[in-house]
Amino acid sequence: MEQVRAAVIGYGGMGSKYVKMLYDREIEGMSLAGVCCRNQAGQAELREKYPEVSVYRDVEDTMAHGNEFDAVVIVTPHTSHVEIGKAAARAGKHILSDKPAGISTKEVKELLEETEKAGVSYGMIFNVRMNPVFQKAKEMLDAGCLGTLHRALWICNTWYRTPAYHHSAPWRSTWKGECGGLLINQSQHYLDIWQWLLGMPDSVLAVLDYGKYNDFQVDDGADIQFYHKNGLHGTFISASGENPGVNRLEIWGTKGRLCIEDTSRLILDENVMDIQEFARVNQEIYGKLEHRQREISVEKEEATGYQMVFKNFSDHLRKGTPLMAAGEDGLRAIAMTNGAYLSSWLDKRVDFPIDDGLYARLLEEKRKTDGK
Repeated sequence: MEQVRAAVIGYGGMGSKYVKMLYDREIEGMSLAGVCCRNQAGQAELREKYPEVSVYRDVEDTMAHGNEFDAVVIVTPHTSHVEIGKAAARAGKHILSDKPAGISTKEVKELLEETEKAGVSYGMIFNVRMNPVFQKAKEMLDAGCLGTLHRALWICNTWYRTPAYHHSAPWRSTWKGECGGLLINQSQHYLDIWQWLLGMPDSVLAVLDYGKYNDFQVDDGADIQFYHKNGLHGTFISASGENPGVNRLEIWGTKGRLCIEDTSRLILDENVMDIQEFARVNQEIYGKLEHRQREISVEKEEATGYQMVFKNFSDHLRKGTPLMAAGEDGLRAIAMTNGAYLSSWLDKRVDFPIDDGLYARLLEEKRKTDGK
């Protein structure tokens, strides 16, 4: 196809931004065909701002006008992502979904089956992957700059939120409406980055805080241990009730340490010799391995991460360019999230892949008893 006609489903905070971006033709090869908005005030606003764009009153109405668009952009509350995705797949429409992919591995797997059956593409809006610092870190790690990886530590508690945020929508920060808190919301991007840079962990042990900083039942603090069978051991620390926060990812390997500071600086502290080789040749009792630190220069992109995600999706449909973040990546991020919740609930280390059925049952119990 020469031009991807997109229908945005959801006209809230991010949905309105995507609508404007597409309407203003900021994405090469992609245009805005329609917007699905359930409330009348939003529909009136859309007709005034974008008079030549179709306005759909709900998902059913959207799919009934499927001849007007080629792909959907899903920007709705978490619990609706999979059902909308399934409806789009059955209608033969390609899918670009905001995070999270869904609320459980069980339902995301069902969506992946539907997209495969329908032969449609399914991408995730994991815009943090487009950050040039993470892109460069990925390139360096894949090239073996650290040798064999041993340890990773990510402290990312820059998510401070007040009650004004948590009460901004009835579904927010609840088991019933959002199916979690910090991990399924703010941390989705960084859990994706973890598995993208370091690979999918093989097991998880999580200690989570529920309502430590807020008057609700979902998680707002996390201390998580990720274990990889290749010997890598990782610690992921996050919170939405602490300020000032820190965002620092440090990765150690046999050749040194890589540090990503505030998602904007990349620092390599490189051993002059691999520690395994040094251990073999060193004859001194307190032999010291020298290392040299330098900041890696990274060119900044002119486009935003969101623009780059949409451009990649457009290029994928028009030219066959590989997706930067596919539905399978969304499944991995939600698997890490579900695994951490399950570990916390069961008070034990949990292996991946998790028990999909057990998680779905326990989550449903949470949703039935939830109250803000």
